Amino acid sequence: MEQQEEEEGEALISELKRQMDNEDLDPEQKIMLLNNGLNKVLNSAAFQKNSGLLTRMKAQLYHSGILRLGVRLLSQHPSRPQGNWSATATLAHLISSCCVGAEPGRHSETFLTLFLPSVMDGLLSLANQLKSQVEGLSLFRKVMDSVSWLLSAHTHLTVQVFSSTQYEQIQLCDDITVSLLCIQMWIQTCTVSSKFLSDLSDDAILLLLEEAVCQLAHSSDAAVGGASIRLILLMARGLELRLPSLKLNFK
Repeated sequence: MEQQEEEEGEALISELKRQMDNEDLDPEQKIMLLNNGLNKVLNSAAFQKNSGLLTRMKAQLYHSGILRLGVRLLSQHPSRPQGNWSATATLAHLISSCCVGAEPGRHSETFLTLFLPSVMDGLLSLANQLKSQVEGLSLFRKVMDSVSWLLSAHTHLTVQVFSSTQYEQIQLCDDITVSLLCIQMWIQTCTVSSKFLSDLSDDAILLLLEEAVCQLAHSSDAAVGGASIRLILLMARGLELRLPSLKLNFK
């Protein structure tokens, strides 16, 4: 039975790869096709009794090159109608889901050091585009949830977020809702993963603390201020032993 389930999953991935290789498809058609195909693969594996099947299918999606194609589609900058922005935000969610729990075996180093940073770049690029789209804030929230999900499993990407020009542009946005969603994204990440804060490097912790303090200092909005204080308290609780020494370096 387990072998049959695995073969069915591999067949779905092979068929999706064959469809995505069709050069006659435009990017928007590929996004819709990819969303449908990834949903089929993930749902099929998730509902099987074989507990390790989902992990193996995620790894196979990576090895097949399907996820790399998805990342390239995320990073495009076309003018899209609202429905296509929504489809791209869904693709961002699916790709981040595929990256959490995947175990690429002997390709793990490439996956961690090259592929995952490219995924994060794609997510932040899309989020930066969505922040200025009419009625795009619900989709912006969805993409930032995907960023949070990826960070909760791959803590080493945190410094990349803070050094990203895309994230810097998001931070500079005058929209209070965007500022609030950024702080809430970090709160969600700290809450979802009990190990997130403890696994951060000292540099990453200082960058996160600076984010919270700057938002608290520069925003007059009560919701942003309250969220910033909550993030600082979460950090104080989660980093009880490390925070005193780190505060000496904080300016």
